[in-house]
Formats: sequence, C-alpha cells, structure tokens
Amino acid sequence: MKLARRTFLHFAAGAASAAAVSRVTRAQTYPERGVRLLIGFPPGGGSDVGGRILANRLSEVWGQQVVVENKPGAGGHLAIEVAAHAVPDGYTMVWVGGAISLYGLMIASINYDPEADLTPVTLVGTYPNVLAVPNASPLQSVRDLIAAANAKPGSITFSSPGVGTSPHLAGVLFARMAGIDIRHVPYRGGGPALTDLIAGRVDCMFNTTGTLLAAVRANQVRGLAVSRSRRENDSLVRPNCRQSRSPACRIMT
Repeated sequence: MKLARRTFLHFAAGAASAAAVSRVTRAQTYPERGVRLLIGFPPGGGSDVGGRILANRLSEVWGQQVVVENKPGAGGHLAIEVAAHAVPDGYTMVWVGGAISLYGLMIASINYDPEADLTPVTLVGTYPNVLAVPNASPLQSVRDLIAAANAKPGSITFSSPGVGTSPHLAGVLFARMAGIDIRHVPYRGGGPALTDLIAGRVDCMFNTTGTLLAAVRANQVRGLAVSRSRRENDSLVRPNCRQSRSPACRIMT
C-alpha cells in the first residue's frame, strides 16, 4: 500500500500511539511464566516510563513478572524487529510508539512483515506531540520560531527521539506547513534529546507529552504548542501562540 507523502505525514505526526504487540499463541493458563516487554528507547523517555507502568500493572494482574528490556536504536525499530523474530508464544511483547505499519514505508531494508509477523494487543494511550524550546531561548512563540527560520534557513535545529518517530514526522510536517527549513537532529531516545534541549544544545524539540509534559510543568523548558486538531485551554500552550493567526501555529494548538 502506498500513501501520498502529505497523507503519510498527517497520519504519523498527529499523535504517538503506544501499543504492546506480539503474535500470540493463546493458552488457557497464559501466562505460566515471566513475560518480557521490549522498549525501543533508552530509560528516561516517555516510552520507557509508560512501558514500566504497564509492566508493573500486568505483573500484579497476571501474578507473573513482566520484565522490561530496553533495546534502543533506529527510532524503536530494533526492538520491534526482535519481537517480530521471537518465538510466537505470547511471552515477548513490544511497546510501539506510533503506527507500526509505517515502518514498512520508511525502512527499505525491513526484514519482517509488520502485518503478518506482529499482532496488536491493545492501545495503551495516545500522546499529542509538544513543540518546546530551552528556557533561555529568545523564541517566545511559534511565530517567533518561524520568523527566525525564515531569517536564516537551515540554522534552526530541532531534536526528536529518532528518525521515523512520531515527533520527527511532526517536525517535518510543521516545517512543510510553515514553509521553513529547519534541521533535524535525531537522538537515541527522548531522554537524551531532552537533556540537550534543557542545556540549549538544540533550538527546539518535538516530542510527546510522555517525555516533555513534566519538564514543561517544572519550567525546565518552554512549551510553545501541541499537535492537536482543535484548540483547547491547554497549560502547555502560551497565550501568544493561541492568539496567532499563523496556519502552522493553529495546527499545533
């Protein structure tokens, strides 16, 4: 199946969905032993935190230990690949941020079939993406960011937890809609990306509320906008962005 580039970006960038997936052979007594939950990002990011909350609760409900294994790399793809080639007995699950079918469209060398080799189990939650800047940044709104990017094309950097992730695609979509040239800096997970944002090593960051919400509320970084289809009275969004008439700002609030 082929998607138009713009349709693909809209589909992927709006929110990051978290789902535990595995191809399961069901049994009446499942689980009889421990289960591993693969996380495709390092500790400290939104996926890691959400996955550990899920693992703890499943351990309580099942009476069997659910062990979290962090396998960061390739925007979460490495963990998915391990799960796809695991024994299909239901004892290996993987936390996926975003639509798993998109990996087949983004990675040419993929060696598994996302639809045939993996089975969705449940939707754990949805996360809007947040656009944030360091507290020391002179950028106070989305309009300021667009103006700075127009003044010096290619000079503004934005970070994400990895190539092909929902935050990366949110940044690409934002740049296309605003007609600006901003430079992507991928990291091996949201935690390292956030650390460099706080330190001012990158100009801005797109990531999910799972990673950025606590940092914004703690005034570690400044939230400019969120990727929602309608305006809401959200504490993450500054009034000067909500009042902007910029199409790029509206799509983010």
